[in-house]
Amino acid sequence: MFGRFLLNQKIITNDQLTEALNSQIIFGGRLGTNLIESGALKEEDLEKYLSLYHRLQPVPVEKTLNIPSNTLKLIPLNVVKKLKVIPFELSDKQLKVILMDPGRLDVIDELSFVTGLNIKPYVVPETRFLLLLEKYYRIKRDIRYITLSRQDTEQYLTDRLNKKPGPQQGPQAEKTGQPDEQTTRQETAGAPFRPLANNEELTTEEDFQKMLKTQQVHPEPAESPIELSHAMELEQELTLIHPSDLPAASAILAEANSRDDIAAVVLGYALSVFKRVAIFLIQKRLAIGWEGAGTGVNRFNIKQLVIPLDQPSVFKFVNDTGAHFIGPPQDAELNRDFFLLLGGKPPRTVAIIPIHFKGKLVQMLYGDSGEDEFASVNIGELLILLQKVPEIIETLVTRKRGNL
Repeated sequence: MFGRFLLNQKIITNDQLTEALNSQIIFGGRLGTNLIESGALKEEDLEKYLSLYHRLQPVPVEKTLNIPSNTLKLIPLNVVKKLKVIPFELSDKQLKVILMDPGRLDVIDELSFVTGLNIKPYVVPETRFLLLLEKYYRIKRDIRYITLSRQDTEQYLTDRLNKKPGPQQGPQAEKTGQPDEQTTRQETAGAPFRPLANNEELTTEEDFQKMLKTQQVHPEPAESPIELSHAMELEQELTLIHPSDLPAASAILAEANSRDDIAAVVLGYALSVFKRVAIFLIQKRLAIGWEGAGTGVNRFNIKQLVIPLDQPSVFKFVNDTGAHFIGPPQDAELNRDFFLLLGGKPPRTVAIIPIHFKGKLVQMLYGDSGEDEFASVNIGELLILLQKVPEIIETLVTRKRGNL
């Protein structure tokens, strides 16, 4: 496995691997993405080690800046979504394709059958793969991956302003996923660059895209637009489990094999207490929507929710105190926006329960009883169930570590 490979090569430490596995079970994504998030690896280093591990070539960045539309159309969109692949170059009868799962020979066989071409697989980190899916197929990334890309972009621009020979410059450009010096022109941004202040963040997608435009060659418009999609279409629908009582819920939870299994039990059982429920992931002072269910709840809307935890809201209260909350939501702008996305009018009261792992707040469970209604206060058994979640996460991490 890739984690064992990194350990054997002394690229990461045992502690770094454990931290990344903890994060992977809680927040999802590939191991490499979690290693980038934790600071154990940079994207360009991850790309190099992925190539060595899978014995495949990385994709030169210039090959992905302007993929021809006729090349993209060689693989139908439904196959792109199903197999998680991106074609980028056709040469004679050979189609070069980026694979999200480069170790799967069945994917290569299916692509060869669908296209009638010889398939040459390539590999890139998950962060760049999802960026390319958004660029060419309009399949939007989760906010987590946008945040990672923003961090990389901020560092890139800071290095350029300080005239440091960062890893993105010169001959290393092909390895890092960034263009060389000639590709970056200040005038395309419409304003001169400036250093980023300490802790300054890019708070809007528009700002982020402007920064990206300073690094990319603009592709020619496709002859016909590719259909609009979103990240949910890359995921399987979550099938909720509705245990009859707490002992049944606890038994099913103990058999969980993934984070999705945990969510299916927790949300399903929570719906015996509330009419609307949602789980939020807590990262970098943000509450990021993960899953939701119940009367009028749209999963896609939940996944669009990003709530800053440094601004007034019921989520900030739970984040600051570490205790669960049952009561009326304050009339704050973030609360109003949240309820609009949830479906309309706010309830009379809401309940938010924090989930901690190793002393750190990692998730929140939200529940209410619908518009203009009071949330149930009978949450004792739900609290007992949620106290079991950290133990299940630890079990999954241990199991995953043992399978490396």
